[in-house]
Amino acid sequence: EERKVIKSWVDWLRKMQDKYDFMMFRQDLPGFKVPAEGYWDGWARINTETQEGGIIGIFRQGSVETEKTVKIRGLDNGKLYTVKKARGEEILYKLTGKELLNDGFKVNLYKKYDGELFEVELIGK
Repeated sequence: EERKVIKSWVDWLRKMQDKYDFMMFRQDLPGFKVPAEGYWDGWARINTETQEGGIIGIFRQGSVETEKTVKIRGLDNGKLYTVKKARGEEILYKLTGKELLNDGFKVNLYKKYDGELFEVELIGK
């Protein structure tokens, strides 16, 4: 059972790499600190050349806050993007690149030590 879960993550990451070539890119997220006890950590791997999207990782490291706003750089301000949880098809948000940069989207993690991965995808390539 554990192997199936690990394989599903590997398959998803491989699919994201094929789709976005995200390993060539890495961005810090505004408002996130370096990994440390009592804070949130986050990173983006957005393909800033194609601006078609990428993946986001968010982690709660014992912070007292249960909610964090994620703002993303490197997308086309005038184009529309979806945000989905990793390995899922449910669209959580539809926002423009400008909205993702200026307003971002909310992430709630209720366990003191938890994390979530997201896919950010350009609509209508």
